[in-house]
Parts: sequence; C-alpha cells; structure tokens
Amino acid sequence: MHLVWLEDFIELARTRSFSRAAENRFVTHPAFGRRIKALEQWVGAELVTRTQPVTLTRAGKLFLDAAHNSVDVLYAARAQLQESSAEPEKVLRLATGRTLSQTFFPDWYEGIKQHCGMFPVSISTGGAQDVIMKLAAGEADILLIYSSPATRMLIDHQRYESQTIAHELLLPVSAPDKRGKPLYMLEAKAGAIPWLAFSQTLTLRGVLAKHLAELEQKPALKMVYQADSYESIQEMAVRGTGVAWLPQRLVQKDIAEGRLLAVGEQNLRIRFDVSLYRVRGSTNELVNAIWNYAAAGDSQH
Repeated sequence: MHLVWLEDFIELARTRSFSRAAENRFVTHPAFGRRIKALEQWVGAELVTRTQPVTLTRAGKLFLDAAHNSVDVLYAARAQLQESSAEPEKVLRLATGRTLSQTFFPDWYEGIKQHCGMFPVSISTGGAQDVIMKLAAGEADILLIYSSPATRMLIDHQRYESQTIAHELLLPVSAPDKRGKPLYMLEAKAGAIPWLAFSQTLTLRGVLAKHLAELEQKPALKMVYQADSYESIQEMAVRGTGVAWLPQRLVQKDIAEGRLLAVGEQNLRIRFDVSLYRVRGSTNELVNAIWNYAAAGDSQH
C-alpha cells in the first residue's frame, strides 16, 4: 500500500469524479483508476461505485476517515522528525517577575536585539523565590529581578554573578479626588492612612519595610489590602482603596493620565536596582553576549 493511494482516494471522495481527481493528482485517467483499484485490492473491499458522480460504498465511507487520519499522522510525524533533526536554534531562557516582564523587559529586549541580532526568548515569570529556584535548577539561563536584601540572601554568590542593569523608584501613589487632589496624604498629622501592602512573596516588601523603619517620622499606615501582585495593588490604588508604593515604570502611565498622583515627600521615594544574574563561567555564547551588552552600560534606563 502506498501513501499516494490514500491521497488519491481522498481526492476522489472530494471531487466525486475520476477524471477531475486524476487531473488534480497530475496522472492520467487510466493510471488513476488502476491506483484506486490497487487500493481496493489491498483493503479487500470496493470503496467506490463507478457512477456519475462517483459515490462511496459503506466500506468507502468507513475507510475515508482512516485515510484522512493516516495521512495527517504520517505528515505530522515527518514534520516533527525533520524539525528535531534540524540544528536547534538557541533560545534564551529568562526567569523574571511578572511586573518586570511587562514594564522593563520589552524595551530592554529591543536594545539587546540591536546589539546581538534577533534571537528567540522563552520567559517564565513568578515570585522571587520561584524564579530564583528556576535559575538554581538550571531551568533558566538568566535571572532578571528586583534587587533587595532578601533576594541577595537567597542567591549563592559563589555560584552566580550579578550586575545592576537599571535603577528604579518605589513611588508612593494615591488616586485623586474629584478636585484632582490626592485622596490620601502621607503626612504624620493625617492619622491612620489606608495602605495597600505587599505580601511576603514580593521582593519589594523588604525594600519598603527597611526604608520605612529607618525614617525618623513615619506615616501612620493601616493595612486595608494585601496582595502578591503589584498589578493587583495598582488596580486597587486606581480605585481609591488606599495609598500604595509601586515601581515607577508600572504607574507612569497612570500618573501621566491622571489616574494616580505621586504623594509624600522625597524621603518616601525609594531607589532600588534591577539586577541580572547568571552562572559564573557560563559558556553559553548568547548569555555571554547579553551579559557583555549589559556590562557596557547600554541597557541603563
């Protein structure tokens, strides 16, 4: 049995005409007829009635499904084998936080492409511990993460090296009232201020807690909402639920369009770093090219 016989039969079932099917299959009418006959002999049953138009017998209707499935499976298997035997293209596996994947990575990637050329990248996102574990397990080539005392403590610096590739501000924000003034002011005299807090899994929780602890005069914050997603806190801030500290890149559009306002004195704005990690002594050429690009300072925003 030949694969072309199955394809001939499928075309005959579609056109219901020996002459049209033969023409579409680029063979003569007699040769086409002989191939259909040979298929019927292999199956052991008549598949079509030689009428005008051609009709399928009961056996032909049953066999048509099998022919379709067989052809599809065989071509899919061939494509998969051809793909697997080809030289695999190097894919950069990058682990990062959900917010960084949205606010920082797209522009950074554009800069890398101009320097290193186009390359495929596979991003996995999650909480700080999740993405650090991906690097440790060898499931990521590079880790892109907000830098904090907690993340630096979780990463083995004898095994991994790092570099700062950008700086960011943790900005206190509030929704505006109807007059365009902040709903919440970060002032000591303001009393208890509704606060949208970071859960323990978020990297910047420690950064914020350390900074507030060092202030001589602290705002009186009352936690009314806590989440493990900066985007979730951002949405609640826009709705006026409370004041929140959020990465400037995340809220800059909301501020520009008036949905959020920066509040508080300058000493309440917290500078922190965006860092890159990789295994020391990496032999991955793509990782090394990206690392050198970052080290040259071209990626600073």
